[in-house]
Amino acid sequence: MEDEYVSIPNDNFAKAEAACAAFGCVPYFAIVVDAGDTIRGFMLPMNHLLALFPKGKTASGWKMTAQYLKRYECDSEIKMFEFKTRTIRWWSASGTIVNVKYKYT
Repeated sequence: MEDEYVSIPNDNFAKAEAACAAFGCVPYFAIVVDAGDTIRGFMLPMNHLLALFPKGKTASGWKMTAQYLKRYECDSEIKMFEFKTRTIRWWSASGTIVNVKYKYT
């Protein structure tokens, strides 16, 4: 599911509008997705988010398929970052530390 979409509840849009009206700023949304070994972040104006993915019955859905990720990269209104992660050492189910084996070059 994490590679399909992120649900943004409709009430988040009203909250962002109210906060920005109080402070005289433009509402932006930041969406951060931790999927597998990749953490991706997106930041864009709320009006652009809603133009891409209008509110549905209860939420807007930020798509995370490979096709949409490529489209986001070409969209100058969407700021993006991506981190690749790698686990070197972690705890096992029993609580002992396990070394993850990697081939170093």
